Amino acid sequence: MVDELDVKNSCVSCSYIDCINLYRCRKYGDRQIGGELYLYSQFDNTKIYKEKLYNHVCLNGSLLKCACSIVFTLNELFPKDYLVIIGNEIVRDMKASFFLAMSGHYRQAILLQRCVFENFLYGLFFSTDYEGAIKSDEEKKNIDEQFYKWLNGDYEFRKPGKIRTIKNDLQKNYLISEEENSEWKKLNNELCHFVHTIQKTSTGMDLIKCGDVEMKSCYSDVEFDEKSLKEWSKYYQRTFFLILNKLIKLFPSIKKEETGKKAFDILDEQFKKRRGELENKYLDEILDSIQ
Repeated sequence: MVDELDVKNSCVSCSYIDCINLYRCRKYGDRQIGGELYLYSQFDNTKIYKEKLYNHVCLNGSLLKCACSIVFTLNELFPKDYLVIIGNEIVRDMKASFFLAMSGHYRQAILLQRCVFENFLYGLFFSTDYEGAIKSDEEKKNIDEQFYKWLNGDYEFRKPGKIRTIKNDLQKNYLISEEENSEWKKLNNELCHFVHTIQKTSTGMDLIKCGDVEMKSCYSDVEFDEKSLKEWSKYYQRTFFLILNKLIKLFPSIKKEETGKKAFDILDEQFKKRRGELENKYLDEILDSIQ
């Protein structure tokens, strides 16, 4: 039997070091700012529905559940495929991104979507290159070695600008269209913005007025911000639907497997009525493909 966690006496409620007390709450006038688990406590279902955040919280949770089911299916069918191997870590990054967004770290949550997208591109590149009909056993062995070097962090694909080169190679080999290349480039450039800046974006934190003094709260504090949550949600959904749409085309058999069917049933049930609101061409293609 597992004992219940005593959060009152745990490190996450530390009474000595404010920065690691995830339950703390500071009040600045009518604003309440504090630790991540304090923010979680504000995320009850009533609040979500009242603030009309269903499309940005509950639906994204459904996407995470779909990702788990789809990757499970792919592991059953294609356990040695490079794209599937990378897909396992992509799901973990999606969960981490969701966790950060729910705990008020909006910019950092968006940053992880760049990891998700770029790792998918690497997996797509290695996987399709390996499966190329013209590859000899020796060439495939070389690609295999390169993949595991990359996986261990010591391969030259990490050079700046390589993502652009990979997309161009994928287009040249007819693995992605010119339109896809253009759209994927736009998404990657937008995600890069959240890496190469510390300036205030809509995911930044405002000055807090305490009496007559304007001050920054402790940068370890978090605060619920609806606009920033929706901004994260936009990238979370764009990245997910882009990847899933490509996976369906590469591995159409996932729609026939039991766990895969469950994932697509969730998508059909949760997103069919909202596709007009979300305005995502990849979502439209996915839903049309499973009718």
